[in-house]
Amino acid sequence: MDIVKISFFGIITAMLYALIRHLKPEIAPLVAIGGAAAVLVMLAENLLDVSGSVDDMMKLAGIEKENVSVLMKSLGICVVTQFAADICYDNSCSSMAAAVELAGRIGAIALAMPMLKAVAELAIGLING
Repeated sequence: MDIVKISFFGIITAMLYALIRHLKPEIAPLVAIGGAAAVLVMLAENLLDVSGSVDDMMKLAGIEKENVSVLMKSLGICVVTQFAADICYDNSCSSMAAAVELAGRIGAIALAMPMLKAVAELAIGLING
């Protein structure tokens, strides 16, 4: 990962956003979204490497794929939610940002619910003997 290249791209995008916000405010959010999308595309290769490494570690540790899958999906929900909320905050729409954050929290909880149910059933089974 070339973090220096990504950092400079982010700085240039932020400066372009600030400039365009004063000249054409209706286009400025598109610049921010486009810049962020370009950074995500730059990170796609690294994301695939991380995913492959996680799969290898799961096999070595003997961990069930479902448990790690829930964890990775929850992490993805958190990243996407934070990204979307930050864009909403940048565009002075804090009520929409709060709604997006709430949706992300509910999505993560809903995703983890089957795992939580299994833990509760295990606990009840241990208590009852």
